Amino acid sequence: MKAAAKENLYQLQDLLQNLSEKEYTKSLEVLSGASIGQHIRHILEIYLLLVSGSFTGIICYDKRKRDPLIENETLHAILIVNKLLVEIDTLDVNRTVKFEADYNIGDDSQHPVISSVGRELSYCIEHSIHHQALIKVALIALELPNITSNNFGVAYSTIRYRNNQCAQ
Repeated sequence: MKAAAKENLYQLQDLLQNLSEKEYTKSLEVLSGASIGQHIRHILEIYLLLVSGSFTGIICYDKRKRDPLIENETLHAILIVNKLLVEIDTLDVNRTVKFEADYNIGDDSQHPVISSVGRELSYCIEHSIHHQALIKVALIALELPNITSNNFGVAYSTIRYRNNQCAQ
């Protein structure tokens, strides 16, 4: 699972190295006015919260910092990816953690659930792939569909399915 997370982060790193700042920060209608940078920031902050929560024992993705440097500067985002690539190796996927989330709009009431670092790492991977699919739509809108691989933003199960269809 760590290898899959790192592969996912390498895909983001590759994308970041191939985007200009203008492309990275452009507000796009197909993203409801968001930018690719905002989606990258969101992905990376979820991973960062997993790493920090793996040490404290509490993971709450609602408490993101929303760091403007990550969403506005590709080089800063690459630094965060590099940091995460190292930190992923330190994770104990079997460690039990408390996952906290607030599913109410009107008040602030956490609903804790017992989880594990491994389960939350799998969430980060799936969550990232979901946002990568949105980023792929943005790349098409920017007329940059070929700067990522065909599997960027595609679930592993879908890739396996497609590969099996081609093999038959």
